[in-house]
Amino acid sequence: MFSQWYPQEFQFQEFHYFVVMDFEATCDKDRNPHPQEIIEFPSILVNSMTGQLKASFQTYVRPVYHQHLSDFCKELTGIQQLQVESVPLSEALLMHDKWLEDKGIKHTNFAVVTWSNWDCCVMLESECRFKRIRRPPYFNRYFGGVRCNLKEAVQLDGLAWEGRAHCGLDDARNTARLRTTSCTRAQSPDRQIVPSPSPHKPKSLTFPFIQFYPAHMDHSKERRMYCHCGVKSSKSMVRKPGPNHGSFFFGCGNWSAARGAACHYFEWASP
Repeated sequence: MFSQWYPQEFQFQEFHYFVVMDFEATCDKDRNPHPQEIIEFPSILVNSMTGQLKASFQTYVRPVYHQHLSDFCKELTGIQQLQVESVPLSEALLMHDKWLEDKGIKHTNFAVVTWSNWDCCVMLESECRFKRIRRPPYFNRYFGGVRCNLKEAVQLDGLAWEGRAHCGLDDARNTARLRTTSCTRAQSPDRQIVPSPSPHKPKSLTFPFIQFYPAHMDHSKERRMYCHCGVKSSKSMVRKPGPNHGSFFFGCGNWSAARGAACHYFEWASP
């Protein structure tokens, strides 16, 4: 999916509603499990014209590959093991889709909004790929791409943080509030948030305006799968003598000669 910059007038006038999302996923202190899986699926509905937060959706999601949450994950997200004894991701997507329909939003002109690219471009896309889940097409175009800490950006914008950091619903709500204040300043295209200089922080922290990622169709002859790391898999050929000699396969995209594969993804390439 390739990014494309659009004028701010397009960004805010093109859509009637924003659906602000912030997933939480399985994690650990030293090394994240592979594959990571979404465990909290929250959504905040925002009227793009008024900036009003209209409704919220939240469901916890049952991980399949690493069913038991690490102590680090439970402490970071506040999500407990019993809470993820819930629905699989495929059902969570259907529940969210029905929620949008019940709210009368599904067939309107709306866009998904995330704080960074991780939620849609990495986490949701990779998990849907390796679980072979069909995701709704509105996830193929979204606003995102800010590369700074959400909580710090909220404070720098003069807002008080609400809720618990790394609670997906609270993160989505704070993102929605921040986006709303940004909407009111849409006619100030050169506005940036730059904190006071500090020896312990970068010299400046630019808060870029929302970047739009339109739907991108892959017209290449061969579809490149994503490994459990969330990156494009690498294509290799079997060189060892035997029945599969000369066959092509896809493996971990983070493979290196020094450490080997970072995840256990494997799939034969189509003949």
